[in-house]
Amino acid sequence: MRLLPRLCMATGDNAAAAGEGDSSNSGSKQQAAAVSSSSSTVSTSSSAAAAAVSEASSSMSLPSLPSLSDVTGSTSASLAASFAHVTTLCPLSTAAAAASAAAVAAADYSVHGGGGLVVVVARPAAVVLHDVFTMEATSTSDMADDTSAAGSVKCVAHLHGGKAAVTGHQDGRLRLWRVSSRAPDRLRLAAALPTVSDRLRRFPVPSNHVTVRRHHRRLWIEHADAVSGVAASADGRLLFSVSWDKTLKLWAVPSLRCLQSLPAHDDAVNAVAVAHDGTVYTASADRRVRVWAPRAPAAGPDRASRRPGKKPAYHLVATLSRHAAAVNAVAVGCGGQVLYSGGNDRCVVVWEREDSASHMVAVGALRGHRRAVLSVACAAGDAADGALVVSGAADQTVRAWRRGADGRGYYCVAVIDGHGSAVRSVAAALVTAQKKRRADDDGGDEEWRVCSASFDGEVRLWSLRVAAAS
Repeated sequence: MRLLPRLCMATGDNAAAAGEGDSSNSGSKQQAAAVSSSSSTVSTSSSAAAAAVSEASSSMSLPSLPSLSDVTGSTSASLAASFAHVTTLCPLSTAAAAASAAAVAAADYSVHGGGGLVVVVARPAAVVLHDVFTMEATSTSDMADDTSAAGSVKCVAHLHGGKAAVTGHQDGRLRLWRVSSRAPDRLRLAAALPTVSDRLRRFPVPSNHVTVRRHHRRLWIEHADAVSGVAASADGRLLFSVSWDKTLKLWAVPSLRCLQSLPAHDDAVNAVAVAHDGTVYTASADRRVRVWAPRAPAAGPDRASRRPGKKPAYHLVATLSRHAAAVNAVAVGCGGQVLYSGGNDRCVVVWEREDSASHMVAVGALRGHRRAVLSVACAAGDAADGALVVSGAADQTVRAWRRGADGRGYYCVAVIDGHGSAVRSVAAALVTAQKKRRADDDGGDEEWRVCSASFDGEVRLWSLRVAAAS
């Protein structure tokens, strides 16, 4: 697929953006016609790739990315992909489907002594860990920990390599779940953030109370609106949450205390992602993505600033403005060198890091969705440059994008159509060689598990195979 920039600056002409969107829709319809909702094979060629994206005629357009046809020559058409529906997890009751929208996240805890790849499925009534290969439930929350009163689950993230999970809820609180040491098949509710002890410790100090709206004050450690995004650092010692109250909060693990609250954006914050080096990215309805990094310790003899256990204080280092509408999702790939952001302008913008986190450059856009992009996920492949990017949108489809050799271009390898409602959450994981041998799979192609959740409460698992034919 040829990836060319088709972006409008935040100050650009909306009419031009709409016209370009119509031209990309015609290409996406041609590609979707060759894909079935159950099992199909998609062969990508340079001509089909050109139909998904088009050049921007504006003088402010980004430089074009080389297409894979320029890199791989005559073998560009040999990349083939196929996907198959594995299973569907439905809500416990049809009547509660409207209120049981699910969120998913993938994790690999084989390096932590676990069984391998897991996917976390969070609903208001239960939080469940599933084996991503068999989709069997490995750990389930107790009925006594039912959090239906907390409202819908807005987001979920894994901690400690999949042995713990944290969920964000409509009531503005986060809930931490851990696998029970006595009964590994059970998930117990470990805490609700902010904790009671943290609130009692800060409540007597007047300066800890902030005005959230007229005649209404709260502790600064509390979210004043729904928690829309949550992510954990690579070492699992820090937790980041964002909310529609426009703030970004930093939490310490395992003390579960709120360390910092930042006024992140001018409008509701919709998503957060963390790179391996600790850089944090937030996406907002104000059409911007902002970059946050820990402040370097002050030089000098100050003993407090050099304490080994001192937690980092984050500060704003950059604001990325390329979307023409609200940004709904962000994902980090390639070891933190690439950022993907999806928004209401129906595209996934690809950013690449230059020199430092404060120099993120938009190199192009992945187009094809007919409605707003609601979720984006990225998973590393066998090769260093073989990342898979998955996007879910309000058009009820999931698109899988394969990063080409040396990162010079992207293929849309699959358009998965099977949901009956907007896809609000996606996750992806590479099936390891050990798992493939266990399934008597002798093929040399890469196999991925793609999990998608929609607003009607359905969670679907897909098997995606990508192979380069000889």
